[in-house]
Amino acid sequence: MQKISVISLKENRRELLDRLIELEAVELRDQTYKLSDDLWKENVYPDFVPEKIAYFEGKVTRAQQALDVIDEYGRLKKPLFKTRRIISQEEAHSIPSAKGTAEEFIERVIGLNDKLRQERDEINRIDVDNLMLEPWKDFDVPLDQLETRDTTVLMGALPSVFDPASLEQTVAGVTDRYVMKQVSEDKSRRFLALILPKDQAEGIVSTLKDQGLQPLELKDREGTVSENIGKNLERKAALEDEKDGVLTEIAAIATQKNVIEDYSDLMAVELEKRKARNKLLRTDKTFFLEGWIPVNKEEKVKVLLDELGCVYEFEDPAEDDTPPVLLRNPRFFTPLEGITEMYSLPAYGSFDPTSIFALWYIVFFGMMFSDAFYGLIMIVVLGIVLKKYNLEGTMKKMVTMLFYCGISTFIFGALFGGWFGNAIEVVAETFFGKTIDIKPLWFDPLDDPLTLLLISLVLGVAHLFLALGIEGYLLLKEGRVVDFVCDILLWYDTVIGLIMWLGGGMISESLVPIGKWMSIIGIAGLLLTGGRDRKGVGKIIGGFSNVYNITSWLSDILSYARVLALGLATGAIAQVVNTMGALGGKSVAGVIMFVLIFIFGHLLNFAINALGAFIHSARLQFVEFFGKFFVDGGEPFDPYRMNTKYVKVEDTAINS
Repeated sequence: MQKISVISLKENRRELLDRLIELEAVELRDQTYKLSDDLWKENVYPDFVPEKIAYFEGKVTRAQQALDVIDEYGRLKKPLFKTRRIISQEEAHSIPSAKGTAEEFIERVIGLNDKLRQERDEINRIDVDNLMLEPWKDFDVPLDQLETRDTTVLMGALPSVFDPASLEQTVAGVTDRYVMKQVSEDKSRRFLALILPKDQAEGIVSTLKDQGLQPLELKDREGTVSENIGKNLERKAALEDEKDGVLTEIAAIATQKNVIEDYSDLMAVELEKRKARNKLLRTDKTFFLEGWIPVNKEEKVKVLLDELGCVYEFEDPAEDDTPPVLLRNPRFFTPLEGITEMYSLPAYGSFDPTSIFALWYIVFFGMMFSDAFYGLIMIVVLGIVLKKYNLEGTMKKMVTMLFYCGISTFIFGALFGGWFGNAIEVVAETFFGKTIDIKPLWFDPLDDPLTLLLISLVLGVAHLFLALGIEGYLLLKEGRVVDFVCDILLWYDTVIGLIMWLGGGMISESLVPIGKWMSIIGIAGLLLTGGRDRKGVGKIIGGFSNVYNITSWLSDILSYARVLALGLATGAIAQVVNTMGALGGKSVAGVIMFVLIFIFGHLLNFAINALGAFIHSARLQFVEFFGKFFVDGGEPFDPYRMNTKYVKVEDTAINS
């Protein structure tokens, strides 16, 4: 990264920002911190445009609201992956001319959504009202005639736990001029109607409430309950028709969804340009910008700056600067950057391990998943996705990485003899009475797990040694030769010596004494140099602490046994599924049983162990590999660019 500083005339500001956004080469820095300096504060001021930002934010928000409505009600087929449409430069230039049409669509869709919400709210109110009225449908007294000169009708619900006879006794104790009738009941309530003297009704109602009666007020309605229910149903039917009409109109506008998407992106670009101005400083006639630029894009930006007559400067980052990080790897390894980013970007100026660990990740994934047909499924499905969809960014990286892992899975599946486990042998024997023995190209881990364990541990040691070698390279690059010898070479000597001492006899007895003395020399060296940067007792404690790290190495090496564990799990579960499926024997029912168990079982096995392979392959990188050298904390490079959501323009960006 280089730091870029630019001064130019105020009249060049719009053109410079418009052209910089096309290049996507500069990350603009917020410079308001400079205003704490009196010299800057006296001569410049921020180029804030809050009203313009608010205006375009409102436009983007309204467009997004309309698109959300269309996505929910537009009756459009939803794609498997959301990708940006590729449009030509000519199509991009025509987008501003459709602004008026797009805004009409947006306001119409939002208005229809408001109407739809009102209709649904009213339908819900009708449903609630009818639910309340339903128990009273057989009550044939018009609701506008519940009172006479001397009487009033009380309607209410009594919980089933209360005795209506007790309620009636209470009323009878107050007056003998009453009528009580049960209209209906359900599992939890009885619905009662009482005719009471008007002059005594208030006191009686108050007493009945204490005994559990829940009064129902329906006096503001006309007609009987059943007539009210009928009116509600008629109104609901009319509202449903109106709602269907609204949905049909939204679906018609949805055919023009692209127009709204184009408009949304256009407004988003304009918003981005206004936000960029917030990061500038200006005088009455000039403006100043500052940012970060990748070294390989300097020439393109220089051409633009010279063309506009700008005064500019490129300089290396200062020691107290924290430049953003942009990973750059060969094309094949780029998809594995997603794994690095999942952990953390490396700190600026440190080591990017992506191209180093990429093949290790792919190999470990394949060894853990290790079924040829599972790998073939990944290759075919992900290959189609990559071919059919215009994936970008992290999604493209992850899909491509998993495609690589599918190839690795297929290879190791063939090497280990896993083809949906032993499905071919089981099908041949169960349904055709044939014996087929498909030999692995290398060996079967289920028959020889110790071989796979040994391979896993050997790969683990190599993987860890590579990580230690990277740390050694970084130390030498910094000129720290003593640290390289004490912290790298001595560990190589110690670990290799211990391996030869403890396991070298399986190859040759002559390796054992060599390993013994290598271990002794290495441990002595670690003990003597571990506290070299400390003083006094710290030197001794540091040495012992350094030697104690041998246990960490042992733990790290044993972590690679997970390659064996997951590899065996995939094959073992697959074989169990096949065996269970074959229990039905050679019959129609047996075939159906096999197919159902086969499909469900292998889908479950695929999902669980693919996830396990993904996670544990990453863990071996994050914990064991990165732990030896990785310095995290990098902030991603975020260039000033067209941050569009729906449209991608070929070659150049949207110009408005």
